[in-house]
Amino acid sequence: MNLQLLIPLAFVFLPDAATAGDDYKCTVERIHASDEDSADYLLSKKAYVGSDFTVDRASGLMVGPLKNSFATKPEVIDRGSKDNSFKVVTTLKLGQGMGRGSNVYTLVIDEFVDESKKPFAFMENSIVFFGHCMHF
Repeated sequence: MNLQLLIPLAFVFLPDAATAGDDYKCTVERIHASDEDSADYLLSKKAYVGSDFTVDRASGLMVGPLKNSFATKPEVIDRGSKDNSFKVVTTLKLGQGMGRGSNVYTLVIDEFVDESKKPFAFMENSIVFFGHCMHF
C-alpha cells in the first residue's frame, strides 16, 4: 500500500491519537467543605459546580473559574502515568499575597485511570472540588 494513503488512514482509525493532546479540560461536578453551612462553601458551590477549567500539564497552571496561581507559580510534582496520578501543588505564604494568611492549593488528576474521563480532586484550603478531566 502506498505510504501516502496509509498515514491518513491511521488518523481515521486512531482518532484519539490524532486529536487528544497532553493538557486537560476539567469539569467541576461537586464540592465538599468541613463547614457546608458557611458562606464560602455556599458561594463556591453556586459559582463552580458545572464550570470548566483547563490545566497545562507542563506547568500545572489552571485557567478558568478555578485557579491555582495568583502571586506564585504552581509546581508539578508528578506528571502522572499509567501507574500514578498527575499532581500539582501551589503555596501562597503569608506576605506573598494580598490576604491576611497563607493558602495551599493541590490538584490531583488520576491519570492512571483507563478511561477518557479522569477523576480529579482540587483542594483550595479547606474546600475540595471533585469532577473529571479529559485530555485535549
